[in-house]
Amino acid sequence: MMKFSQQRRLATYFLIAFLFTNLLCACQRSTALESRQPMIDLASRLQPIFEKTRKVCFGRFLINVPATATIVYGPADIEVPIVFHEGEATNLEKYVAKRLSEIEEERQYLLKDDIRRLPLFGKIIDGAIPGQKIVFGSKNQAGYSIYSYIPVGNDLFVQNHDFALPEEDQVPMLNRIAGHLRSRSENEIPADPGVCIEGGFISLAEEREWVRLGVRIKEFPDVHLSIDMHKNLEHLRESNNPILLRAQAKEIAEADGLGAIFSRTKILREQPRQLNNWEGVELALRTPAYKDSKSVHEFRFHSVGAIKDPLHPELDIRLDTGVKDNSKGKVDPSLTDEEALMLWDKLISTIRVRQPSDATPPPTPQRVPLASLSRTGEPCPQTGWWECTETQKLKGSNNRRLLKAGELMPYAVLDGTSFWQKLTGQGTTHPVPTVWKLVAYDENQATPPTAG
Repeated sequence: MMKFSQQRRLATYFLIAFLFTNLLCACQRSTALESRQPMIDLASRLQPIFEKTRKVCFGRFLINVPATATIVYGPADIEVPIVFHEGEATNLEKYVAKRLSEIEEERQYLLKDDIRRLPLFGKIIDGAIPGQKIVFGSKNQAGYSIYSYIPVGNDLFVQNHDFALPEEDQVPMLNRIAGHLRSRSENEIPADPGVCIEGGFISLAEEREWVRLGVRIKEFPDVHLSIDMHKNLEHLRESNNPILLRAQAKEIAEADGLGAIFSRTKILREQPRQLNNWEGVELALRTPAYKDSKSVHEFRFHSVGAIKDPLHPELDIRLDTGVKDNSKGKVDPSLTDEEALMLWDKLISTIRVRQPSDATPPPTPQRVPLASLSRTGEPCPQTGWWECTETQKLKGSNNRRLLKAGELMPYAVLDGTSFWQKLTGQGTTHPVPTVWKLVAYDENQATPPTAG
């Protein structure tokens, strides 16, 4: 009996810990309660790390972080999960071969009727963009699992649709997203509407948009900030009110004799809070030490967002201290209670909808050196005056032209007219490929520069 009681007490403790560490703060729409003004004046140890900051794009939003911070992108779902593999475009065939090997293992679980219902099982088709491959398998014998491998520059993106019914053609959706996907550096802030994911940008508005982001503070490595936001569809998740969850946890703890552990939790904040576009609830705790777990900070902000509004998704933000090797409560916090609240306020107050004015300026193009050569049919690499290197028998002033960057280098016009034909007005010309040399930059000159 004693052993059973101890097991129940231990299970109750873990239930309480679960409620603390995993509760989501439901939105409090009443404005009758006023939030306290959050502290943003930084303590002396925090001020230096915010002297230089940078903007980070995730989803349709931005956050300002210290320049020294490390960004960790979590899984992204744009209709289906999409994963970034940096520098792996050249290994696309290896990824496809690995998936085909997995599909052969899946084949042993299929019956003859399954094969007839899934005629694309084990097949590879080309996608909408050059090099894209779409592979069909089945992990549940009821529908397809579809993997789409998308090379973009040097990088590889992989879409994964785990369950598609045979009668549902999901290929157009995969192709649509692939066709609007481009590479993006971590520091690039796009100007046009769309969704930032790790290594990429998707210029689309889809039904399902789910992004996750982690921020690691170099100067305080035990501090982890995580952001999870996803666009709502038909329903809002209203049931995870942290105040009610705490009350329930308290009742359970007291009933099982663990009220003393529960009462040692230090509540730093428990309040409604308006965070830019989101009305939500904030809960900031200092949990008690218990057995091998240290006393650490667990901060949460949660807002249910709005229905079908990509600019007002459900938002869950968490800050934890005492983290080591991605496990909480392993080390003593490097921040005091006051510092943890200051850092929390400083970071989350900058989360906002990305605006065109936030965009990073395009890099200043480097001028192509004078005397550079380019052949007929190649894109012009530099706006400027280009001179044909084969001047003999060229007609008129065609040996020097003002060409714009991006347009195709032209043919030269060869004058094949004889002296007698010139006298009689009977001339012949024909275009010939040639090599052009850059002789001057375009400084708004209306006439060709003189040879120098």
